[in-house]
Amino acid sequence: MAIASTELVEREIRIDAPPSVVFEFLTDPAKMVRWMGTEAVLEPWPGGRYCVNPSGHEPASGKVLEIIPDRRLVFSWGWEGGALPLPPGQSTVEIALEPDGDGTRLRLTHRDLPPDMHSFHGLGWDYALPRLAVVAAGGDPGPDPVRSITRGTLMAARSLPPRYLYRLGRQRLRTRTSGRPQR
Repeated sequence: MAIASTELVEREIRIDAPPSVVFEFLTDPAKMVRWMGTEAVLEPWPGGRYCVNPSGHEPASGKVLEIIPDRRLVFSWGWEGGALPLPPGQSTVEIALEPDGDGTRLRLTHRDLPPDMHSFHGLGWDYALPRLAVVAAGGDPGPDPVRSITRGTLMAARSLPPRYLYRLGRQRLRTRTSGRPQR
C-alpha cells in the first residue's frame, strides 16, 4: 500500500458559465467525455460510481462521497490496472463551484496522493481544467492531448518516476492486444 502525502494538488480556474452548467460537465457522462476521457460512468449520488478513462488506456475510478448540486462534488479516485501506485478510491478529489459574476470560480483539491504521484496528477489537472472551461463556456476544446499516445507518453515521462513508465507501457501494450486494461 502506498504511503499518502500531505501535499495537495490545488487548482483554481474561472469558467465563463454558471455553476449549474459547469456542474453538468462534472456529473453527466456524455458531457464529461467532451472535455476529459474516452468513456465515463458517473452516478451522481453519495456512494455512486465515479469512473473515467482519461486516455483510453488507464481507467480511474472511485465513489461519490459528497454531492451538493451546482456547488460541490467530492469523489474518491485511483487507477485501475495496477500500473500506477494509486488503487481505485485511494485519493480524494474535492471540487467547489462558486458564482463569480456571470461565471464560476472552480476550486479543485486532490489529496491523499502518494508522494511520487503528485506531479503526475498536477499535470493531468493542468491539462483537463482548461478544457472544461472551454467546453462549459460553449466552445470546442479541440483534440484531447492525453488521448494521443505520443502526447500522453510525453506527459507521463515528464511527471512519473521511471519505474512506473515501464509498468504503464506494458499495460498499454496489453490494452492494445486485448482491447481492455488488464487488472
